[in-house]
Amino acid sequence: MNLPMFFASILRTLRRNPWRGLLMMAGVAVGIASLTILTSIGESTRRETMKRFKNMLGTFDTVLIRPGSSKNRGMVSLTNVEPSLKFEDANAIAAELPEIRQVAEVQNAFDIDVKYRDRNSTPSIFGVSSNWLELRGDEVAQGAFFSEDDVRSLARVAVLGSDAQKQLFPGEDPVGKSIEIGNVPFVVRGVMVPRGAGPAGGSLDNLIFIPVTTASKRLFNRDFLTMLIAQLKDPTQGQVAVDRIASLLRSRHHIAPGALDDFNLSNPRAVMDQVTAMGSTIEKLLRIVAALATGIGGIVIMSITLIGVSERRKEIGVRRAVGASRTAILAQFLLEAVLLALGGGVTGVAIGVGGTQIVSQFQHLPFLIQPGAMLVAITLSIALGLLFGVYPALKAAGTNPIDALRE
Repeated sequence: MNLPMFFASILRTLRRNPWRGLLMMAGVAVGIASLTILTSIGESTRRETMKRFKNMLGTFDTVLIRPGSSKNRGMVSLTNVEPSLKFEDANAIAAELPEIRQVAEVQNAFDIDVKYRDRNSTPSIFGVSSNWLELRGDEVAQGAFFSEDDVRSLARVAVLGSDAQKQLFPGEDPVGKSIEIGNVPFVVRGVMVPRGAGPAGGSLDNLIFIPVTTASKRLFNRDFLTMLIAQLKDPTQGQVAVDRIASLLRSRHHIAPGALDDFNLSNPRAVMDQVTAMGSTIEKLLRIVAALATGIGGIVIMSITLIGVSERRKEIGVRRAVGASRTAILAQFLLEAVLLALGGGVTGVAIGVGGTQIVSQFQHLPFLIQPGAMLVAITLSIALGLLFGVYPALKAAGTNPIDALRE
């Protein structure tokens, strides 16, 4: 039998049993679709999580220093932290530790009343040092950030987050205009580039930046800080820097040996590594589940093909009687299984792409399809057809033509 006749015979067989073929394809399609969706959503979630952590934490070459013990959780503010972290601590860390490039000071509070004419808003107020942009990697969209001279002179200037700007100045240019923060007048110096959402989904743009000295002495009247951010000279030496900072602060705060710290330190890179490792573990588990579903599809192929071999014994006997070799019978049944598995794989990829788009929209994730993953899915479906089609094909090729014709 020449090649065109060989393929024509296979297609005739598949047309005679459409439901059987569709069932075999469906078994593979479910597994491949699951694999495509879970792989794509897992990667989208990982990237979105990293993006949101980057938005919240800024650069990863820093150590975050907050007052209070490590038992304290949640976002810090002037209303919920111990008054243990001072401006002098920031100066000491910057001056005495060679591992530290620079230190940013932060004094923040939430839900502060801000007014512009008849408009009101309650954004978070962040008093920060002038090196905030350099250390955090944020950018200004309009105007400018305040300078070191503004910090030294306790200038009443403010830089708005994009959400605060929309609430107070919808459709207006706020630069140069005056607002009241807690009944204290400030002049708007600039507007920040939007940062998006944090890991929990909350906005990182509903805030206003003012000089930290102005916040301390003219707005909040507090001499302690809610956070310090120390930038490392060598990001690979994060743990060394953490240990040195802890030792210095324990000495400055006169903490007895064995007593709990009145501060806590965290390295954003270490936190990000933990989150990434957790995400990788979950992604692996999802892939295992998808692989099991795909394996079940292969078992469906083998089971239905075996049923087909039993039902087609007379056909096999006739083909062998007119000269078909065992190799030809083997190739026919094996190719049937591969073609059906390939059809199921292509269908599964199409369903997977559509399912990924739907899930991405509902979960507010970026739509991401990796061409490499689609190629792997198609290759896997062909491999399933070969692997689970071999045994039924061998059984068909080993059929005794005389016994088959007698039946």
